Amino acid sequence: MKILISRLLEAVLRRQRDDRLSEEVQSHLDLLTDEHIAHGRSPDDARLAARRAFGGVDQTKMRYREQRGLPVIETLLPDFRFAIRVLARDRGFALTAIVVLGVGIGVNNMFFTLVYAHTFRGVAIQNVERVMFISTFDDRGTNRLVSLPEFHDLQTAATSFTGLAAWVNGVATVGDEGHAPDRFNAAYVTANAFPLLGLSPSLGRLPFPDDDRPGGEAVVLLGSDAWRQRYDGDPRILGRSVLINGSPATVIGVVPERSGFPSTASVWLPLGQYADLKPDRSTRPLNVVGRLREGAGKEGARSEVETMFGGFEAAHPDSNRNVRARVVPLNGRLLGTLDGWMQFIWAGVIVILVACANAANLMMVRAVQSGIPDGILPYWNDYTMDRVVFGGLVALSLATTVVFGLIPAIYASRTDVNRTLKDGGRASTGGGMSVLTGAFLSAELALAMILLAQVAVATFIANRPMPTDANINTTEIVTAAVTLPTASYATAQRRSDYFARLEERLRARPQVVSVSRATLLPGGGSVQRSLQIRGQEPPQGEPAPSVMTIDISPQYFETLALGVLQGRDFTALDGSSVAIVNERFAQVFLKGGEAIGMQLAVTAANAPANAEPRWTTVICVVPTVRQGPGGIGQESPVVYVPIAAAAPATATLLIRHRVDPERAASVVRAEAQAIDPNIALYSMRTLERAVREAQWNSHTSAVLADTVTWMSVLLAMVGLYAETAQRVTLKTREIGLRMALGARSLQVAKVIIAGLRAPLLAGLLLGTAGAMAWDGAYASGIAGIYASAPPTLLKIAGFILVLVMVSCFIPLRRATRMSPVAALHHD
Repeated sequence: MKILISRLLEAVLRRQRDDRLSEEVQSHLDLLTDEHIAHGRSPDDARLAARRAFGGVDQTKMRYREQRGLPVIETLLPDFRFAIRVLARDRGFALTAIVVLGVGIGVNNMFFTLVYAHTFRGVAIQNVERVMFISTFDDRGTNRLVSLPEFHDLQTAATSFTGLAAWVNGVATVGDEGHAPDRFNAAYVTANAFPLLGLSPSLGRLPFPDDDRPGGEAVVLLGSDAWRQRYDGDPRILGRSVLINGSPATVIGVVPERSGFPSTASVWLPLGQYADLKPDRSTRPLNVVGRLREGAGKEGARSEVETMFGGFEAAHPDSNRNVRARVVPLNGRLLGTLDGWMQFIWAGVIVILVACANAANLMMVRAVQSGIPDGILPYWNDYTMDRVVFGGLVALSLATTVVFGLIPAIYASRTDVNRTLKDGGRASTGGGMSVLTGAFLSAELALAMILLAQVAVATFIANRPMPTDANINTTEIVTAAVTLPTASYATAQRRSDYFARLEERLRARPQVVSVSRATLLPGGGSVQRSLQIRGQEPPQGEPAPSVMTIDISPQYFETLALGVLQGRDFTALDGSSVAIVNERFAQVFLKGGEAIGMQLAVTAANAPANAEPRWTTVICVVPTVRQGPGGIGQESPVVYVPIAAAAPATATLLIRHRVDPERAASVVRAEAQAIDPNIALYSMRTLERAVREAQWNSHTSAVLADTVTWMSVLLAMVGLYAETAQRVTLKTREIGLRMALGARSLQVAKVIIAGLRAPLLAGLLLGTAGAMAWDGAYASGIAGIYASAPPTLLKIAGFILVLVMVSCFIPLRRATRMSPVAALHHD
């Protein structure tokens, strides 16, 4: 290391080093000269003898530099200075190449940052790669969690883990006497969860094992956000009694932000306080994690847990039939894998290839023209730049500039010096260079066409008008979510009574037109349940299809200002024996057949594997409202069921009003507090904003895809412009000669375009094949529309041809307006 530092200093302080070296050499020569003079030689003879005895001065200096400096850097520095002078002399070329490469590298760095945040960065847990997440699934492919008895069995018998912890995600209201409560996301956790994950509170203590038992002391840990929002960060909160879901609990600690706990909770409660926790094997609400024991591997742990669940099935066939375990790393569970990002990754690759092809083409032109003489949530999705992201950016920048700079460099190195000097400094423009630049141009157009085809389909789907869109005035509807405390509203009847009273009071207000409630708002998703249709059993061995299911109250469609197509709406007397389907459901599952009177059953994902289907009769068909999944806003098949049947504690009110949204929201809040002051309303907003937020992910993805696509198209057009301008420049003399012999402007333009026909045709053919391959690899057909459909490809090809004409206009205009005399004297 000392030698390396010394060499670096020598390389940086080269001028001072050379001055000292020259002084030292001269000192040695002077000593030798004086010695020869002392032996009787003349000064001139003495100096010559001294030089002969010392040896070559320049060779000595070179050997010293090789031993003390960094020859590689010293060799590169003159080349770097030469490159700077060349770029400064041709600023147009330099600026274009820098912008083109900058766009390509920037887009890829944006995608690398996103992919790294979602797949690699991980949760801030010590040795998180050793933490496994345990869940289950059944023979229908339905994902489930773990039951309380299964968790206890795993804790007792599993030997691959140092410990197992569990939690249930939920909501909780935090209140104080005399103050309205606030609603927060909550996690009900086992007492060992934080120690197992290596986490600790910033204030106070963690729950004791006794706190985790049913009937134990009611305690709560607040997240930093809830602590600051509700109590202004008061450190005296420790030991204070607050109301959690209407019941008193003692605050024992504060959990720091971004604690690393794999949940978005702001309130942590002992698992024993979770009122809906049932000790039966058919109910599976638990998220389970385990830390691998020293020496235990992931595959061994997976095999052990799967074997244990096989034993559960043998011992408890009623609840565990066909229930299998799934053991995956916690990071993979939370962040996902690369599969969902592959289309974006390939899009980024396409952009960088287009950018590099452009830069290579520009450097090829430069090599030809110069010759020899001139020589772009949950907290774990962190998008900040860290060492890994910065390293990726540096590596990408170096790779693109080096790899794609090799082709023009190799081409330039093979230039015939004699011929170049004979031609006055212009390198050969033979067929080899034309083939390379044409190949780059074809690749750019093909890659741009692939992205354009995909974005065209996505844009058409997203913007396709639906009859229902114009009828739903989302600005006149206010939404408010309500979660009833389990302790106060333990029975379905009490929950139904509360919502019935609230809706009745709201309807009596003159500002309100209509009121309803639902478990899912328009535009959002997705509650998927297994679907069975009487008389349409799936083939043997295939899982039953799934369908989005929404619980609604009467007047839901009236509130949305939508009529029914067939049948009747729900009434207050309807129970679980009836259902409503949308028009899309009839198209997908009934092929447009009669839906009224059809019998179907929808089964929740957490239902026991051996649960008998509950058959309902379809009484109505309604227009299709855009729903998920995932807020994509597609026309999804939907089954609507009466909300009174399940009476969930959490529901969202929809209120159509006659006043401004803020006044409507204050009316809703006042009526809810008048019935029960411990009820917290949250997510109060217009339906317009709710739909926009539900579709944020898909909208952001669409914006990213659009941006990348249009950048690639722009880069391709830049490349086409550069190619055309290059051909005009290289054929200047030929153009002048043709014009001097009487050629017209159209004939001159044909000469230039003739060389572009083959690359353009090849690019369109390759783009068509690429779009078809993309469809095959990623099944991009949505609602029966494919990027590789002939109409789509024809429109894209026509659009590209228009852009081609626009890109070629300026160079062709310059060529056809050139003076023959000036062209013939062009160098």
